[in-house]
Amino acid sequence: MISRRAGREDTIANVTPQVPGRAEREAAGEMREAQSERFGARGVSLGVLALYLAVTLVVLATSNATRLIAIHILLLGIVAWTIRPRSVAAAMVGDLLPLVVAPLLYAEIPSLISALGSVYHDASIQQIELAVFGMQASRRFAAAFPNVVASELLHAGYLLYYPAIFVPPLMLYVRGERRAYAETVVVLTTTYLICWGIFAIAPVEGPRYLWGASTSAPDGVMRRLANEVLAAGSSRGAAFPSSHMAVMTAQTVMAFGWQRSVGWVLSVLTLLVGLGAVYGGFHYATDMIAGAILGAGIACITLFAFSKARGTPSL
Repeated sequence: MISRRAGREDTIANVTPQVPGRAEREAAGEMREAQSERFGARGVSLGVLALYLAVTLVVLATSNATRLIAIHILLLGIVAWTIRPRSVAAAMVGDLLPLVVAPLLYAEIPSLISALGSVYHDASIQQIELAVFGMQASRRFAAAFPNVVASELLHAGYLLYYPAIFVPPLMLYVRGERRAYAETVVVLTTTYLICWGIFAIAPVEGPRYLWGASTSAPDGVMRRLANEVLAAGSSRGAAFPSSHMAVMTAQTVMAFGWQRSVGWVLSVLTLLVGLGAVYGGFHYATDMIAGAILGAGIACITLFAFSKARGTPSL
């Protein structure tokens, strides 16, 4: 009798599931959270990018842009491969793709404008400039302050936009702060793709194309470098809203959410980008204001949405 009872107890012990301890539950929770963060914000970035690539592929298909069409098809294939990664390589490529592809998609804006047959809207922006500022700020700013130190500082600040796109999010990535990185990339991707969609549909050339860079700004190394960079890599029709200002503002808001000291540095750089673009005659002041509003709005909405999903304060 005793042996039969012991046998039944052994059988029950063998089939009764082990209750995980606190450490195991916490580890499982952290794993689920990590997977949720990776496939959540990361998936949004890649999904938005895929949507933009698909729509612009249809637009480009109406033109003779064979090379761009092939690039879009290739990029869509990469998104499909990386959005649910099955290898470390796929995960890393998917993490970095929205940042890496940004310059390429910016460069194709004139081709999209041509394919759509869009007309430029500088006259409307110039009317807004007159209504708001009583003048064309991009033609008067440098003339009012023809100081070589100010000119070099503002042109240098404008150039710092380029590293400012990549450095803050990559700092998060290198430190292993994947949630912060993924949410920052969502904001940057959404911001620049919305800007570029506007450029394609309602392009604005900007004062640099109509009147040339400001001749009132004192010459210097930074001024010459800024003009050379723009001559080599700017896209005609990509003035309103300023994607420079939109991305810088969005980047600043996100940095204050995740790396506050970087946020303070970006605040100064954003101000320099905004002033430098107008001082150098690269943008209308209206471009910069619209870009700042757009970038801040996207960043705040994203921070709120993801923090609400996590049940934590946004800032």
